[in-house]
Amino acid sequence: MQRNDEARVWRSEFVLSNELPADTSQQHLLGLISELNADPKVDGILVQLPLPAHINPEAIIEAIDPAKDVDGFHPFNVGRLAARQPKLRSCTPYGCMKLLAETGEDLHGREAVIVGASNIVGRPMALELLLAGATVTVTHRFTKNLRAHIERADIVVAAAGKQGLVKGEWIRPGAIVIDVGIHRQADGRLTGDVEFDTASERAAWITPVPGGVGPMTITMLLANTVQAFRAHVGEEPRT
Repeated sequence: MQRNDEARVWRSEFVLSNELPADTSQQHLLGLISELNADPKVDGILVQLPLPAHINPEAIIEAIDPAKDVDGFHPFNVGRLAARQPKLRSCTPYGCMKLLAETGEDLHGREAVIVGASNIVGRPMALELLLAGATVTVTHRFTKNLRAHIERADIVVAAAGKQGLVKGEWIRPGAIVIDVGIHRQADGRLTGDVEFDTASERAAWITPVPGGVGPMTITMLLANTVQAFRAHVGEEPRT
């Protein structure tokens, strides 16, 4: 993005993608990221995950300039969120927080259970909910009696990547349910980590799959890009 100072109008220049073959080396990808980091015309960088098996995703994420990390995955940005000083935030958890805000519910002291502990969703989601004043439990593959955790939750965020893991009958009446999972059936239908039909009869608020969290992830990616641009042109601090 560039800003025309004389007219005070923002003008966007988008590079849609640098498409690379699957056999691209890690060294080549790191070199491209270095070029984009140094390019003053580039405000945001996103590397589409997952990457081919021969490329270390952690090394790639850490190579991105934190000020251009519009996915919000860089350890620097996650660390800022942990320190309650967020800048560029992980898009899916940030989108989930926007959805929670739309319910009008006060999150302070509410019991929130996150199903899944990935770096992309589960862990930053826990930090977001802590920042909002919720009491947070993160469940994962070693958790015992998942049902008991979910049954007491005021807020359930399902992000384990396992179809139908969260049974609808486990949902506490009046709970808020956010389903981050997405799975394609043999007939082409998309479903999530939550048994939607049964859960929707018990929950006060529930996100569908598709059409729930996905659009919010894209929206927050664009919000991060605008924020990175504003910092780049000096309208707000970069760090």
